[in-house]
Amino acid sequence: MIRIVVAALFFVAQAAMGSAVSAQTRLEKAVALWLDGDDARALPMLAELAAKGDAEARLLLARIETTDLGPSPFRLGLEPAQSRALFRQKDLSAFGRSWLVVEAAAGNELAQALLRAKRPEPDPALISRLNALGEHQATDYPTRIIALYGNKDMRLSLLEDDGLMDDLKPYLSYLTLDPEPRGDGLAALRRIQSDGVEASSAPALGMAGTLALGLGYGDLSPDNPWRPAVESWLMTAQSTVPIAQLCSTSCGTEAPACAFAFMALSGGYFEVIRTDSPLETVIPQDRFLNSPRARLMVLRRAVLARTETNVEWLAESAPAAELSACAIGLIQAERQAYQ
Repeated sequence: MIRIVVAALFFVAQAAMGSAVSAQTRLEKAVALWLDGDDARALPMLAELAAKGDAEARLLLARIETTDLGPSPFRLGLEPAQSRALFRQKDLSAFGRSWLVVEAAAGNELAQALLRAKRPEPDPALISRLNALGEHQATDYPTRIIALYGNKDMRLSLLEDDGLMDDLKPYLSYLTLDPEPRGDGLAALRRIQSDGVEASSAPALGMAGTLALGLGYGDLSPDNPWRPAVESWLMTAQSTVPIAQLCSTSCGTEAPACAFAFMALSGGYFEVIRTDSPLETVIPQDRFLNSPRARLMVLRRAVLARTETNVEWLAESAPAAELSACAIGLIQAERQAYQ
């Protein structure tokens, strides 16, 4: 009798292990498809895993829903009910519950931290917590909130923190040090080129405007003396790998001008550094940055860009006409998928 019970328990354990391996394999396949840009296959697979209780699939779906900077034609073509069915838990409410909320309520520490990271409240401890959990890119928004709404001691302390992402230091420094015109853009320019950036220099102020807010707010001229430094940063920085890869593959010798165009169309320095993995514990940042998904996100973000008055960026009279012809060609070609 004992042998029968032991054998039964063994087979139950084997079945559970096999089920877990199968779920992990399906998660890995769904992640690979998503990184390849295949939302039509990846998202339903993730939704199925989430419905069956897979915590990683749940958190990944929740983050994709809210952090994707370049939604695919597949996503934008979904009806609201279809979108909710893919991204949320079905319940009795009209909108369903975010899987992030579901997991946080169940005691998932990472879900709780990611949920807190959406609040516009200065919380230095949260940044340390997210870094400890391996979600460094998720500290972007909490860091910006401390820069905007935290006190000077919070900002100075965070600037001295080894865990602070280098790309975000300009956001903190320009709000901590003595104010100067176009301080955010100048801080970004000093991050790119540490020497010789004078606040009274017209060329520096022109480039600072573009770095601060992108197209329409600064100098786009190829003759600006700071343009080579900015283009070099775009082509070599870790955070802008998707831009560099997209432009190098498609535009040859025009790649630096192409990269500058995408930076301007994306809204400047503080926006191009936000092309991040939705969930680093499942998709490491380096893997994400080198994926087709990241390159598509860069391209699609420009495709969907509008001015504050909702005027087309790419109208013949618009400032974008002065930018890289190769970049504009890529954007126009991708737009066909949205029509």
